[in-house]
Amino acid sequence: MWIAKIELFNFKSYQHQVFDFPQPRAGRNIVLIGGMNGYGKTSILEALYLGLYGKEAVEHLGRAGLKDDVGYRKFVERALHGTAVRTGRDAMWVKIQINKTQAEGFEVTRKWFFSRSGDWTGEDEVVIYQVRDGIRGRALAAEKLPELLDQQFIPAHVAPFFFFDGEEVKKLADQSRSDQIKSGIEGLLGVVLLRRLKKRLEEFQTNRSSGIPVVDEQKHRELFATLSQHEREYDEAERKHREADEAVKNLQTQRTDLTNRMIGMGAGAGDVASAADVIRQQTEAENELRATEDALDVIVATKLPFHLVGRETLDVLSQQVRAEISRESWEERRRNLEPEKTKFIGTFYDTSDPPLEPALTNNQEAALQARLNAAWESLFYPMPEGCADTIMHDYLGAKRAALLSAVDGLRVGAQDVLGLIAKRATLQKRIRELINRYTKIEGVDKDGTLAKLQGESASINVTLDQRQRGLGDLDRQLVGLKGTIDQERALYMREHERFVQANPLKSMVGRAERVCNLIGELIPQMYALKVDQLAKSMTDVYKKLAHKGQVHRVDIDETGKTRILGRNGQEIPFDKSAGENQVFATALLAGLAEISGIDAPMVVDTPLGRLDSTHRTNILKYWTSDKKRQVILLSQDKEIDQETYAALEPYVGKTYLLQHVEIDSGVGRTVATEDAYFEEMAA
Repeated sequence: MWIAKIELFNFKSYQHQVFDFPQPRAGRNIVLIGGMNGYGKTSILEALYLGLYGKEAVEHLGRAGLKDDVGYRKFVERALHGTAVRTGRDAMWVKIQINKTQAEGFEVTRKWFFSRSGDWTGEDEVVIYQVRDGIRGRALAAEKLPELLDQQFIPAHVAPFFFFDGEEVKKLADQSRSDQIKSGIEGLLGVVLLRRLKKRLEEFQTNRSSGIPVVDEQKHRELFATLSQHEREYDEAERKHREADEAVKNLQTQRTDLTNRMIGMGAGAGDVASAADVIRQQTEAENELRATEDALDVIVATKLPFHLVGRETLDVLSQQVRAEISRESWEERRRNLEPEKTKFIGTFYDTSDPPLEPALTNNQEAALQARLNAAWESLFYPMPEGCADTIMHDYLGAKRAALLSAVDGLRVGAQDVLGLIAKRATLQKRIRELINRYTKIEGVDKDGTLAKLQGESASINVTLDQRQRGLGDLDRQLVGLKGTIDQERALYMREHERFVQANPLKSMVGRAERVCNLIGELIPQMYALKVDQLAKSMTDVYKKLAHKGQVHRVDIDETGKTRILGRNGQEIPFDKSAGENQVFATALLAGLAEISGIDAPMVVDTPLGRLDSTHRTNILKYWTSDKKRQVILLSQDKEIDQETYAALEPYVGKTYLLQHVEIDSGVGRTVATEDAYFEEMAA
């Protein structure tokens, strides 16, 4: 499978441009598109996302390293070429042809319509054709596009593993960003789709409750509405938390860059190692302070409130739950043996040898039946000691044991809290000392540049402090919302169980309930299945890309945290250099792509970034190793230079050179020249 054609009309800086790509063959699987920064390389990547996935693409642009902070409408309106409105053109389109074989494929055209003022009308049109032997065949319904992409190309939630900005996705290499790995696996498994299905089924169950007797319909609806609202608030808070966390990391990176620049100018009277060490210690202390404050927040939000509840009350709850567990076990045993009772009594009456002489009268037979029933019931009654007389917490279901474990872990001693408070105070003092020590380092500032950098650094420190406090507030908000949602879901499930029981199991609501339960059980099991596969695949790719030979394997735990291990099983400290970051990110994306089982093309913007020669060679070897997989590289001249191009040329099946011409004030036009690359490469 390969991308055979991309056609752009009024899209970004392209007035009208067609890119034709050949089928990978004879070892030539690379397509190289060269262009200076700002000439339209990234626009090709964005066109793939918008043309194939439409509005759904915006959700995945960030994971691909592209800007996703403007929303679909603004993205579309900004994409319209600057001269389109003035020249009377009110439409923009992207056309993409995907070939499965030389003779079979499909073509997707997505067109957007605009008003005379350049505002998107909200209308777009999708046209799909089957393609056979290069000729359009029958048209397909537009609503079939998601299914077509899922079955014959790449689903939207998996696309960031194949189409991405190589320079930006290196941020994935930060091992603390375990949520990226988890979201990657969940996207690969379609967990997002399963969660959406589960939510829609729950909405269906609630909406179908109209006219159902027995249960309080209004209460059922209100509980669901409240729970859904808080879940939406939690999702929004999670989104803000990710953005805030990213902003904090960016500020920390800026601060480090400024510090390195100041040290390079002579700050520290030549004691570079000392100054760098102060910054490193300050960063470590800040991270440890945040972890300590998070631990305090967890105690305050999850454990301390239960200390307001009397110990006797918690003991009574524990005893009742244990008794209910025993009762449930007893009832399950009784239910499991019930079919045996019918078999036993049936066999008794069906046996004719030896015969009963004389035959039993009706009264005698009834008395015998009563005795048999009584004898059978004696196996179960009275209930064993320790069983609950009544079930008070039926809403807990199979989670009773988990509740007992949670209650046992609620106790927290005063010393635990005081110890964390003391640690926080010590760390705060330590940070102040490090800041004071750094400010005492004498700088050398001859032209005012150093003073300006120091001012920028101070400003960043203030902003960073504000953002970190905001991040802490979001952490606490998430913990609080999580607790509220757990309580509300327990109440809703209790009421919902009553609702479901009020209907026959054959009802649509009952079937939806069983599907919801299945999805809830399926998601964690699916995740666990893929973690080991991803770790093995990443290990294989990482060994091919990295030039350090001591790496034995990549390990991923159930939380998504990644460790690089040596042959002795000990963790190897991760090198945060730009090259190692990009190697790690490439290994992660390649691993996800490999275990997806999809033999799809890869499109990489800024493929080599700031890699050294060894890393460049290793990554290029990896991309050319699969002769059948099309790899489209969008590069500027400093990435794939003359030497790199010479090594890559035997694998290149097609090249384009992007050239940009200004046609109006602030408006340009990009033209792609076929079978060309940067002139200095021709020699």
